[in-house]
Amino acid sequence: MEADDERIRRFVELRGRQQGMFTRAQAVAHGIDDNTLARRCRNRQIQRIHQGVYADFTGPLPWSARVWAAWLACGPDAALTADTALRWYGLSGDWQDSPIHLAVPQNRRIERRSGIRLTRHQDLASWLVDGREPYVARLEIAVLTAAARRLDPDRQAAIVLDACRQRRTTPDRLLAELNRLPRLRGRKLLRPILSDAAYGVQSFLEQVYLTRVERAHGLPAGTRQVRATSGSAGDLTVDYRDVEYVPYDLIVELDGRTGHADAISTWRDMHRDNAATLQGKTTLRFGYQLVIDPCATAGQVGAALALRGWTGTLTPCSPTCSLQGGFSAPKRRDSGAIRAKPS
Repeated sequence: MEADDERIRRFVELRGRQQGMFTRAQAVAHGIDDNTLARRCRNRQIQRIHQGVYADFTGPLPWSARVWAAWLACGPDAALTADTALRWYGLSGDWQDSPIHLAVPQNRRIERRSGIRLTRHQDLASWLVDGREPYVARLEIAVLTAAARRLDPDRQAAIVLDACRQRRTTPDRLLAELNRLPRLRGRKLLRPILSDAAYGVQSFLEQVYLTRVERAHGLPAGTRQVRATSGSAGDLTVDYRDVEYVPYDLIVELDGRTGHADAISTWRDMHRDNAATLQGKTTLRFGYQLVIDPCATAGQVGAALALRGWTGTLTPCSPTCSLQGGFSAPKRRDSGAIRAKPS
C-alpha cells in the first residue's frame, strides 16, 4: 500500500511539472494500464491530446499545456524553437499562438500532428539549453529562427531589435550565433539588421529612421541612445534620447506603441522634451507615420538642421521621392532661441 501511495504521489508531481500533461508510457510506469486510460477518457476524467499524450483534465488547454503536450508527443529529442521558444522565455512580442514550433534532428522521421510545426536540423543537440525540460533552443537561436521565418524584412527587424531592446540578448551575441548557422534561411538579410542594432538602433521604428530617413536622404549621422540627465542632485532624472544631432542641438524621438501608451510614459516624454528645451535644444517627435512617408520626415529633419546651421544637402532616396524637386532650406532666424552651430 505504501509503495502504491508513493507511486501515485510521484505521478501527481510529474503531471504538475508538465502542466497536467502525461504520456501513456509515463502512466504505465506509474501503474495505470491502457484499460484505465480508456475508461477515464470515456468518463471525461482525462482527454487525449495527441496519440499517446493525455491531459489530466477536460476542457480547453492553456498555451503552456499545449507546449508540453506537443513536446511529449514529439520528444524526447525535440526542442522548442522560434516563436514558441521566445514566448516560453517570456519575451514580449506578437508571437504566434498556434502552431507550436518544434525542432527535431535531421534524420528523425515523425508523423505530422495537428497544431505542431516541425523543422529538422543537423546538430540540434548543440542548440539546446542544458538542464531544461521541455528542451528549448538557446534564446539567440530562437530569435534568429523566428526572424528567419518572416518573409517581411520589417518583421524580421522587429523581432531582432525587440529582443535586444528588452535586454535579453545583444547584437554581438546574435551575430556570433548567426555565424554558427550557415544554413539558416534569410541570414543575409539578418546581418545588416544586427549591424544596425550594434550601431545603437533598439526598435523597428529606429531602424526605419536610420535606413529610410537618415541614410537614404543624406542626413548627417546622428548619435543613438544619448544619455541625458535633468533635475537637481537630489532628484536626478536619467533619460536616453533616441537620436541626437549633437553639433546642432537637435533631438529626434521615435514613438512606437511600446513604452509610450500610458499616462506615466506620456508625462515622462513631456518632461524629457521640456528639459531639452531648457537646455536650448529642439525636439522633433515622430511615430509610425515615418514608415509610410519617410521622405516627409527627412524633409522636416533637414529643415530643422538647416535652421541650426547644417549646410549639407538632402538627396532624394528614389525617383519617386517627394524631395526629387530639390530641397530649399528655410531661412535661419537671428534669435537667441535658436543657437546654430557650425558643422
